Amino acid sequence: MRFKKIEGLIAATFAPYNGKGEINPSILSNYAHSLKKNGVKGVFINGTTGEGASLDLEEKQILMQAWASEQTEAFKVMAMLGGTNQKESIILGKLAADLGLYGVAVTAPYYFRPGNVAQLVDYMQPIAASAPDLAFYFYHIPLLTKVDLPMLGLLEAVPDKIPNFAGIKYTHHNLMEFNQCLRFNNGSYDVLWGWDETFLAGLAMGAKGAVGSTYNFAAPLYQGIKKAFDGGDMQKALALQEKSIDFINLYGRFGGPAAGKALLKLCGIDCGDFRAPVKTLDPEMLEALKAQLTAQGFFDFSNLNTQDS
Repeated sequence: MRFKKIEGLIAATFAPYNGKGEINPSILSNYAHSLKKNGVKGVFINGTTGEGASLDLEEKQILMQAWASEQTEAFKVMAMLGGTNQKESIILGKLAADLGLYGVAVTAPYYFRPGNVAQLVDYMQPIAASAPDLAFYFYHIPLLTKVDLPMLGLLEAVPDKIPNFAGIKYTHHNLMEFNQCLRFNNGSYDVLWGWDETFLAGLAMGAKGAVGSTYNFAAPLYQGIKKAFDGGDMQKALALQEKSIDFINLYGRFGGPAAGKALLKLCGIDCGDFRAPVKTLDPEMLEALKAQLTAQGFFDFSNLNTQDS
């Protein structure tokens, strides 16, 4: 494999806004410090959690430049280049190459959708070529893109078309296909697990690296799951995974995606509000969420518990 496989947690970061809803890169230093202190191995920026579909080109460029300054050998920066706009993705790919980011990714176009793997590869090829020395990932999230093509077929099609294809950010529940992709061609590709609430299932099917939004504020919990799993203590691993399930289950009652940003705020990193149409939690709802998280013992295993006082 041309690129070393990622092991550990990659945080899918939130877009940082100020009180006016404008991009606020000044908080990223503290944000990155919190992630690094909690053992996170890198960030996946401008993706679903990062509201990439709601950012304009300049905003994405600003965030890429700001996060690039936080990259080290031990802390990778991966940038989502886009989905429906190939031309913009190429512009961002060239910037990622100039900045020396670790890797880049794209989703399937989700308005005019590719009807087969060949069309998807043809769409991705010039984008990947804009950053030929960077690890290029396909972000498979059919729940949102409504594009559910066979990922084994994609892996079979890319070698001659996309030489820097590194793997798949796999945010889908098809555990059988996930495992098949991991084993494809003697494990030639990096397949990163993308469902936080089933992290343990991903580990059981062979995952070594994972990308997720809840690693922003609960990385110690997932590292505990991994440690218990590696040690053969499946009862403990499951008990910890159930804690993840319980707090993620609150999302539906507390604003959906906005709940994740609210949790991050409660853990000391204020990235502002989500952009419309996502409804932001009002102060009363935020306090109610905090109370339920406290009752669950969330703050005993959140990033806040290990931050500097």
